[in-house]
Amino acid sequence: MRQIHRKARVGDIDIHYELADYTAPWRSTPAEAVLLYHGYSRNMEFWRQWMPLLAGDYRVVRLDARGCGETSVPPPGSAWSFDQLVADALGLMDHLGIERFHWVGESSGGIVGMNAALVHPQRLLSLTLCDTPFKRPSDIAATYSLGQTGRAEAFAKFGVGGWCRQTLSHRLDTTRASPELCEWYIAEMDRTPVHVAVAMERIIGEGDLLPHLSKIATPTLILGGANSTISRPQMMREMQSRMPAAQRVALEGHGHGVNLLAPQRCVEAFDTFVRGLRTQR
Repeated sequence: MRQIHRKARVGDIDIHYELADYTAPWRSTPAEAVLLYHGYSRNMEFWRQWMPLLAGDYRVVRLDARGCGETSVPPPGSAWSFDQLVADALGLMDHLGIERFHWVGESSGGIVGMNAALVHPQRLLSLTLCDTPFKRPSDIAATYSLGQTGRAEAFAKFGVGGWCRQTLSHRLDTTRASPELCEWYIAEMDRTPVHVAVAMERIIGEGDLLPHLSKIATPTLILGGANSTISRPQMMREMQSRMPAAQRVALEGHGHGVNLLAPQRCVEAFDTFVRGLRTQR
């Protein structure tokens, strides 16, 4: 039984992470590793409910991404890119001595994972995209601006927490979420510095992985709420059709945020997917 909760120096930042491993020490084969990567302006606490569900069968790593949670915050004006975020994650796994692993990304955390699959496919055993689009829907940019000229201006007027409160129903199915969950979600996003939220918004808004989907040969599970306003059904079906090794599981009756609202069902879908891959191998 082992649990590690600490920081690791990776490049120019100190990454806050947790490694949970409750796998049986007498098992005949080493447990495979899973990396849980959170979404936009969030932190590793958004995976809290997954940890006990996974850690009996896998070595589970969750992290606070660059600028989020308790990981180092780069100064305003710093350059941001998906390549950099991928390098941060792989650097952490190198620090932990983990060569190959399953990447599970929530929303934009899945976009980071797709970039990893394109550039470093040898590192990934599989890729799970939880509520992840290949690009942000065009109407979301206007919706998220809250009547301002852009999201940066919306943050300046309302703050990250205030912005989150007014746009929450797009990132979390508030018809299924309790008031307590909604307030917790808003408070956690409000921890993210404004300049970090703006920098992340810029690279997400400019990203479009549609032309590259056919190059992602990593076995992929496309998982999400069937009613999500961000990872929309038509987009998810297009992803599945273009990616050569993709399966799709849609949770009927759910919108966005299934990682929080249906963790048990999500983990069961992931575990079934991974066990199928082992059978194929």
